[in-house]
Amino acid sequence: MHLERQAPHYILLALYLAIAQSCVSHKELITLNGSDPQVERGANKQTGQEMLNPPALFLIQPSDLLIVNINAFEGNSIQFLQQEFASRNLNNGNREYGPNALYYNSYEVDRDGYINLPFIDKVKVDGMNTDQLKTKLDSAYSPYFKYVSTSVKLANMRVTILGEVEQPGVHYFFNNQTSILEAISLAGDFTDFGNRKKVKLIRRYGNETKTIMLDLNKEDFINTEYYFIHPNDLIYIEPIKAKAFDVGAQSVGLVLSVISTAALLANIFLDINKK
Repeated sequence: MHLERQAPHYILLALYLAIAQSCVSHKELITLNGSDPQVERGANKQTGQEMLNPPALFLIQPSDLLIVNINAFEGNSIQFLQQEFASRNLNNGNREYGPNALYYNSYEVDRDGYINLPFIDKVKVDGMNTDQLKTKLDSAYSPYFKYVSTSVKLANMRVTILGEVEQPGVHYFFNNQTSILEAISLAGDFTDFGNRKKVKLIRRYGNETKTIMLDLNKEDFINTEYYFIHPNDLIYIEPIKAKAFDVGAQSVGLVLSVISTAALLANIFLDINKK
């Protein structure tokens, strides 16, 4: 009889625990919330200020893909300038910028850090940034042409984003000052299960990699060297604990079904004991 009176309480307790485990706090769904003060609704107030360090220049590494354009001319200076600016016109119908085109129209840096270009010998590019390489190529080609201007761009401006984002996969960016938050926005933002306190960044340095765990709830990550992404970065968003419980309607229904079945079995067991 005592068990019969206590059974409903056990069922309610199990239901409460199931719902509690499935709940995600509002604070966990907000990025950069670690030090936000309580601001009155509608008030226009500054909530924080952080020093922003400029991104480190990316240094070319083996396996990088480089787009190298050489504009050489033997006419007069005015004609050269006209050709130079025309070659940079984005409306040039001969240019293609899709991932496949970037791969097939670029030069791959070999394992020793060199690329092969016409007219000149192999060029050592490993450890240089694109501005330094442009200066080096301008000097290398100047003995062959009256006027020459080169441009160097990285073709592998991509980041891989996995885990709790809406659109995981490889995403391309075209700004040297792209932040990790902008990169996550390219992947459609966090899912409801994205753990902003555990964002893993894997970055390649030559033949080595470095793994960094970032807490995007805290504003101080903005002034670190990892606020801006690098080409070939890999970002992994860990799930929060509620993901393991799966708070979808289907799983909640399954939990309720299990509890109902347990209650029914408990009643049957109690009836048998009475008899």
